[in-house]
Amino acid sequence: MKLSEFIYKNFIFIDVQADSKKNVFKILGNIFSKKNKDLSSLIIDKLNERERLGSTSVGNGIAIPHTKVDGIKETQVIFLKLKNGVDFSASDGKKIDLIFSIIAPENSESDHLLILSSISNFIRKKEKVDRLRGSATINEIQFLFSKI
Repeated sequence: MKLSEFIYKNFIFIDVQADSKKNVFKILGNIFSKKNKDLSSLIIDKLNERERLGSTSVGNGIAIPHTKVDGIKETQVIFLKLKNGVDFSASDGKKIDLIFSIIAPENSESDHLLILSSISNFIRKKEKVDRLRGSATINEIQFLFSKI
């Protein structure tokens, strides 16, 4: 499954300014809930709740914050490329600058796991992550996601 099949152009953000993990979650909550403002605080709370279970950092400056939320109809994925790294309490000690966030419906069973698997396959390849970090535009990132 190519990343472009679930990370759409309007959900790719570059040069995002954030100074903390909590600030990243606020940004994600606001993006995810543009159509439904009431969901913003719920998404932020759920992301924080999930993060308290353990860091969603997967190493090499990448995090995959994810949660399930009642009130959304389909799984949504946002990609953020941060302007500066943020501390996510990563086991390798690296600051996070690439974020793939997955918000799934509460009753979701498998689609978020397929998405997580696809993201994991992508980020496992150093040259792909290097190309992602070197991408300067949303179009470049979208192209990279569509080819791999």
